[in-house]
Amino acid sequence: MRFFTICAVLLAAVPVVLPAVARAAVDPVIAPAVGKLPQPVIAIVDIQRLLEQSLAAKSVQKQLDAQRMKFQDEVEVEENGLRAAEQELTKERDHVSPQAYADHEQKLRQRFSTVENHVQARHSVLDAAYSDAMNQVHTALLAIVDKVAHEHGANIVILKQQAFWTDQPLDITGEVLKDLDQKLPKITITMPPEPASANTPPDQP
Repeated sequence: MRFFTICAVLLAAVPVVLPAVARAAVDPVIAPAVGKLPQPVIAIVDIQRLLEQSLAAKSVQKQLDAQRMKFQDEVEVEENGLRAAEQELTKERDHVSPQAYADHEQKLRQRFSTVENHVQARHSVLDAAYSDAMNQVHTALLAIVDKVAHEHGANIVILKQQAFWTDQPLDITGEVLKDLDQKLPKITITMPPEPASANTPPDQP
């Protein structure tokens, strides 16, 4: 009798224990839930306005324009010299030997080539100076956009030029421009040296 009582107790307990054991044996191991991504909070920045209106960008453009005018004046002097040499060569055509004329003509062509290389080198120098200066602007701009965006609780910044439509309250360009002007009011551009070959004065015919 006692045996049946113990069996009855054990059998009565089985339905309570087995389901849990069965689920543990059959159900796969479930990985912990991955954290959800935060809701996007968007801010808009007008990069074109910043590059046109910021004091730093204006200072870069002003210095480059002055340097470009200086280069242009130098090239104009060289071109005038070439024109004069070409006219002189034309005049002496009938007064010198064919060999002497050919020699002078060859020297003049070398001068043309030297001036052309000089012009290309100056363009490269201007491009390099502009890139270096604007990299400084972009570095400062990135830090300021990050600061202003976080102050507004934004976690995404989109360029205004890439947005089809925006609401004005999303635009933080004005604040970014103000901070950028305070942090970086001016950039002094550094003109890299021209290649040695470009600085070689052209030979006179």
